[in-house]
Amino acid sequence: MRDFLDRRLAAGGDAPFLVFRGKTWTYAETGAIADALAAELLGAGLAPGDRLAIRVPTGPRHLFLWLASAKAGIVSCPIHSDLAPPEVDAALALLRPRAVVDPAGALRMLPASTPSPESIITILTTSGTTGRPKAAMLSGRMAVLTGEGFAHWLRLTPSDRLFTCLPLSHVNARFYSTLGAIAAGASLALEERFSASQFWWWVRDAGATEANAIGAMLKILIERPEGPEDREHRLRLVYAAPALGRDAHLAFERRFGVRLVIGYGLTESTLGLIHPLDDSRDLDAMGAPRGHPDPDVQAEVRLVDGEIQLRNPASFTGYLDDDDATRDAWTEDGWLRTGDLGSVSPGGQYTFLGRRKLVIRRRGENLTPGEVEAVLERHPAVLEAGVLGVPSPLGEEDVLACVVLRPGCAATEDELAAHAAAHLAAFKVPTHWRFLDALPRTPTQRVAYDRLRQRI
Repeated sequence: MRDFLDRRLAAGGDAPFLVFRGKTWTYAETGAIADALAAELLGAGLAPGDRLAIRVPTGPRHLFLWLASAKAGIVSCPIHSDLAPPEVDAALALLRPRAVVDPAGALRMLPASTPSPESIITILTTSGTTGRPKAAMLSGRMAVLTGEGFAHWLRLTPSDRLFTCLPLSHVNARFYSTLGAIAAGASLALEERFSASQFWWWVRDAGATEANAIGAMLKILIERPEGPEDREHRLRLVYAAPALGRDAHLAFERRFGVRLVIGYGLTESTLGLIHPLDDSRDLDAMGAPRGHPDPDVQAEVRLVDGEIQLRNPASFTGYLDDDDATRDAWTEDGWLRTGDLGSVSPGGQYTFLGRRKLVIRRRGENLTPGEVEAVLERHPAVLEAGVLGVPSPLGEEDVLACVVLRPGCAATEDELAAHAAAHLAAFKVPTHWRFLDALPRTPTQRVAYDRLRQRI
């Protein structure tokens, strides 16, 4: 990672690299700032392998601290700036950093802790959609392979400008957008957080040609009233997950004039699946196994009892201080267990079916929340839905649907149940309903099922 940054930042010279709210930093300026910050961190008493918690909001200061840490061999541990104080305390207790950079940018040294292996460059806490987050240790090799891969998958060039409003505490903004831009010699435009009302104006003003979106962002954008900003931009590609389904996918592309590329990856393994850029893509699927510009870098995917499993060199080293979870993450023959269920077409493209941990057992049958949610969200009155399994008095589980209606729309439980029954097997139709103003979400815009369960 250190060599990759030194080489690519030097090669970029006076070309623009980072754009943030009207200010631009060149590759050379970014390298100089990162070098100076690296020296500052080492001078403050940090050493290679020490962990540095970064609580700074997404923006240039956060990005420069991360690059400086990588250059100094310090392990950066970003903590999302929106976390509540108890969540911050829990993250710090999990990470046990040697120092913390607070939201104002001040460095606070803590008592010495056990350093991480020097090959680890960052520790990212997982989103925690279904329970307690884990701290995934990611290596420099994984980071570089991901950045090179992202530039390769999307055929990025130095003339591209990548845009992200995703948090720098997430692998997408760090490894895909930032390192993808550096690998391509392209530039990067940052915003601190997602805003549906500002998204297309930001993209236009930044002159972006590629943007990343995850979770509910695509659905939120397409639900907004149409306006001139929909097409007043240079954007040609949007990389996103999860898949919207064919009709919504094509509607998004037509409205915004972009190519929507669906991918699948994890914090623990970034070379997963992606739509091909040619016309062989399956718009209901997540794509086929990803390649890399080096043909010796193999990214393999398989299904075992319906679970998607990955094997590639861009995979995490383990969970910090959790040997049991690390062991459970891998099969005996070296494949990563994703916990995600899927299917594969004869053409080799994979479709996401849901999380194994969220599988609902009803009437002797298994179902996944995602398949029920997708049907409910096709109802014209439904904006979004979250589905859970709840204890049944008859044993096993019943299906509960939490529904958010579109503004100005109405629908009854019976109406929605009839809609679901027209598209699903009887055992998949919800028997319990809750109408909510919004679904709780993680900082990366995924449904937080653990928090949703607490609200029912």
